[in-house]
Amino acid sequence: MRFEELLEKKEAKQIGLLKNLVMTGGKQPIQEMAQRLQVTKKSVETYVEDLQLFLKRYKEQCRLVYDGYYLALSLAPEFSVSEIENQFYQEAPKFQILVTLLQEREIAFVRVSQELQISESSLSRKIKELNLLLKEFDLTIWQGKMEGEEAQIRYFYFQLLWYMGNSVEEVSGRNQRYVENIERGLDIQLRPEARKRVLLWLKITKLRLNVPHQKFARLNKKFQPYLKDPMYQKLKQIVYRSFGYYAVEIQEEEAMLHFCFLLSMSILSEAEFHQYSLVRSRFTPTGLVDTLLLENILRFYRPIKVHHEVEALCYYYLAQIHPQLYFFKGDIEVYNRENIWAMEQELSSRDMRGLCQKLLALAQESFALPEDEQNSLLAMTAVKYLSVLAILDFQMNREVRVGIHLKMEPLFKNATITMLILHLKSLNGVVVEECRENQTYDLIISNEKLPTHKTVYYFSELGTKYDIAQIKQLIRNLSS
Repeated sequence: MRFEELLEKKEAKQIGLLKNLVMTGGKQPIQEMAQRLQVTKKSVETYVEDLQLFLKRYKEQCRLVYDGYYLALSLAPEFSVSEIENQFYQEAPKFQILVTLLQEREIAFVRVSQELQISESSLSRKIKELNLLLKEFDLTIWQGKMEGEEAQIRYFYFQLLWYMGNSVEEVSGRNQRYVENIERGLDIQLRPEARKRVLLWLKITKLRLNVPHQKFARLNKKFQPYLKDPMYQKLKQIVYRSFGYYAVEIQEEEAMLHFCFLLSMSILSEAEFHQYSLVRSRFTPTGLVDTLLLENILRFYRPIKVHHEVEALCYYYLAQIHPQLYFFKGDIEVYNRENIWAMEQELSSRDMRGLCQKLLALAQESFALPEDEQNSLLAMTAVKYLSVLAILDFQMNREVRVGIHLKMEPLFKNATITMLILHLKSLNGVVVEECRENQTYDLIISNEKLPTHKTVYYFSELGTKYDIAQIKQLIRNLSS
């Protein structure tokens, strides 16, 4: 599920317009923008007029200018388009419907339609649209209520509110005691961001705690291998004590939910996870997959020796990824996946995408997760693997040395060498320079035939995108 799908069509196009301007350097012809947004030029002009009125509240922090041909966006250094996005989302009827369902558990159609200033038929239509988005989470809004597994409901709302920046600012005494119980009982020290995550999860828990007829069948089945986990045993007692004052019987599934949250939402620090990993079973589904994928990653980098500290960091990040993939379904996409892959293509000297897809296939097979294009969590897990590999690549990359040998006029020669260095130096682990005597190179770039057994790339025209793409692919092959 993409965040912008919560917006109405017009607002989604307006946000798309601003993001496109950011990605293209802040300036773009209106005709190109119309093609990107798949609308007419006239529609773009209407979006721009409405945006310019909306942006007046930000004054000089954000300005959108249209001169009849070009669109230009300027942002103050301390300002981000995400501020505009958040404002759009907070005002979006679909988002307000979801928040109402969390806070009140049931939609009163007449009152909610009046508050949103829409008809009851429009409200019903928006609920149908929401059900299409909620399908990947195995959730549905039925007869004014959110229906589905309780674990999925809380997971969905945590994702939604966390990425919307709806953290808990005021901390009550009871909430503070719960945080202290967690820290003391599990012998951890929550970082500021982890503390905010716990407080948001606690807020959602309290709103859902005494909802009748909660469903836990899927959670109970998946949780069986974790019932004897040492951290779970401690956490179960903390949950029973912390929620004992509620006028409702606390089920063991509450402790299970809190355990799933602690493992999957980046709560434990690396050092805290290391201590936990010494006592946890390596034969749980997530433990086995953590080890399996780590072995595959280390095999990918052979014969390079991976330092123990780097290996431990990789294991820690994998252990953050797999509980979410195992226990939950669906994801809310905040960032554009294709932009992230394109960035990797520009910066990495290896072909990471193939390895990420292989790792995802291994995880899916181990967890018995079927291929599901609607489940964004699968695609986002591959992107998370990319992040792990990028960190590893940066910390222990093998150096690939590229030499440039050109036969041409000095002025063109120097300009071409500079251009090639600028294109290639951003690749992680790549050293680019003009060829020097007595220096060996993994790859030589030249415009004339050379008597050498080394890998040589010959180009015939200066600065073509084709040549740059081919050279980068050669470097990736050499790094593999």
